[in-house]
Amino acid sequence: MALAVAAALIVLGACAALLVYADNAIDHITLVHEAELMRQVIDREVADVTEDVVAEGIWTEAYERTALRFDPEWTHANFGTSLHDVRQHHRTVIFDGADRAIYLAVDGRMVPTDADPDFVRASRPLLAAVRAESRRLLAANPRAEGQARQGVRSGALRAGSRLYLAGASSIVPEPGYRGPITAEAVVVSARVVGPQMLQDFHTAFGLMDVRLVADGAHARPSAPLLDLEGRRLGALTWRPQQPGQGAMLAARWQILGAALCVVGAVVLLVMRLRRLAREVTAARDRAEAGDRAKSEFIANMSHEIRTPLNGVLGMAQVMSGDELSVEQRQRLGVIRDSGSSLLSILNDVLDFSKIEAGRLTLIEGPFDAAELAQKVCSTFEGMAAAKDLQLRLEVDPAARGIWMGDALRIRQMLSNLVSNAVKFTGDGSVSLSVMRMPEGLVFAVSDTGVGLDASKIPELFEKFSQVDPTLTRRHGGAGLGLSITRGLLRLMGGDIAVSSQPGQGSCFTLALPLRRAHAPAADEQAPVAAPKARPSSGGPPRVLAAEDNLTNQYVLRALLEPLDLELTLVGDGREAVDAFEAQAFDLILMDVQMPELNGVDATRAIRALEAASGRSRTPIVAMTANVMSHQLEGYRLAGMDAHVAKPVDVAALYAVLDQALSGELGAQAAAA
Repeated sequence: MALAVAAALIVLGACAALLVYADNAIDHITLVHEAELMRQVIDREVADVTEDVVAEGIWTEAYERTALRFDPEWTHANFGTSLHDVRQHHRTVIFDGADRAIYLAVDGRMVPTDADPDFVRASRPLLAAVRAESRRLLAANPRAEGQARQGVRSGALRAGSRLYLAGASSIVPEPGYRGPITAEAVVVSARVVGPQMLQDFHTAFGLMDVRLVADGAHARPSAPLLDLEGRRLGALTWRPQQPGQGAMLAARWQILGAALCVVGAVVLLVMRLRRLAREVTAARDRAEAGDRAKSEFIANMSHEIRTPLNGVLGMAQVMSGDELSVEQRQRLGVIRDSGSSLLSILNDVLDFSKIEAGRLTLIEGPFDAAELAQKVCSTFEGMAAAKDLQLRLEVDPAARGIWMGDALRIRQMLSNLVSNAVKFTGDGSVSLSVMRMPEGLVFAVSDTGVGLDASKIPELFEKFSQVDPTLTRRHGGAGLGLSITRGLLRLMGGDIAVSSQPGQGSCFTLALPLRRAHAPAADEQAPVAAPKARPSSGGPPRVLAAEDNLTNQYVLRALLEPLDLELTLVGDGREAVDAFEAQAFDLILMDVQMPELNGVDATRAIRALEAASGRSRTPIVAMTANVMSHQLEGYRLAGMDAHVAKPVDVAALYAVLDQALSGELGAQAAAA
């Protein structure tokens, strides 16, 4: 009996130990997932704050009213109030060109700059880092404009007893600005790590009892908050979910009742506990996978569309240098404008989620209303002619002239409407009218097409809506155009009205509150000058280009053909490394996504060969459709010296050639 009791006790003890191990294992797996989620949440918060500041920083009027002549009331309305009311920022400080604090907003209120000296003082490391980044960008490309010259940095900062997540950006004019240039102002804006932010972490991500602790080294679990230099300023800790213990507590009576068949009960309980853990983990993984899938989709779609666009826009740039008749040059202009519009629309569609979140920033500038409407019609003249449709443009004389607004977004909306009108009109005509109203402009697109019932009109503006799937299959379209148009209109403070009857066509009317411009519209792009720099060794510069896409090879060869260069083209990274081993080059143009060996690994291999053989550093320029900031930073860390985005702009390509062949890129790399 004693032996049986002992054996039973041993079995029960073993089973109890197994249960405890299963509980701890399940809880540990859950904790690991929560820690990774918290790290991603902090990174996203910092990225959101920085993105808000960057969007506000590319603005000609903001540059003029901060750097050239400081206007505190305007600055408060467009920075302090906007960042607080719309973006929920708690502190915003602006420094002038001499690094003096000239503006401070506390919880959306403009206060004297000495009202919060702790925050102003804590912001100065970010200010210095932004200045250094701006100097680096201008040294790399003295002609840089807009975002290409905008210094940006981010990180946590501590001001007194408060801890903030902050982003900083220089305030630069928009591309095409020709006014006076002086030292740029810098804006630093931040969200306090406080109860509201911590509650949002719980509501959005299920992290329980999130708290901020001063010393995260002794808190378990915790995720550190790091400053610009990577120093720990504090940490966030939370109460981990313990599905293992919770399930054990819920099943205590079942466990006691199963004492006579303990081995079988242990198996069942372990299976149940693991199922509960899998459900908790799967729910968390689905949320994380959704974010990852969205980011990967955006990156992949951007790359795949930019690659064929490189062929269209690249060859258009090549052909613009040929001898063409007036009519041919006009047609080429339509191709170039249409390709540029497609590239811009791609960027807008990628930002569609920002439209819904209210984070897409409009870029206001002067534009010619009649010229913009004419370009929209020119884009679809071929499509209309193929269907024997009349495509008419009517511009009210009172609407002619220069207006202030986001011309790119207005053109996108009109293109969506004209494209739909031409698609769904079998015969007759399509017309675009531009009229003046007291508050701005009215654009009307009317057609003699199929029309639709008035009850179906609200469905037009739903995402992926297809009022008549039969017509949609016949004419194509994803059903996003009108939804994007409505989102952009709301951002601009405008409105859209639709009138339609079956068989009698439709009319879409956009009312936009716009104001007259005092400055002329931007000029057409000036002719691009070929680079003149040559290597000190004499003879034509030797350029190695790695590109696996045959169309892109053809475009690149055509763009470089007018120059006195010795070009070597290879089809993948492995061939690029072999070619570099065989002879010296003055410059390497490196694609990233290639078979055999990608551009990043090929760059690392070339840098290793240079180090092993003692050869001087050869400038390597990434030439890729990957344009997201984290991708570009990865290329720099791999050893690349500069970046030219696809579709390739010939001016940007020639500027990089100048820098590389004159030794500027090498000097920058040596100083880095």
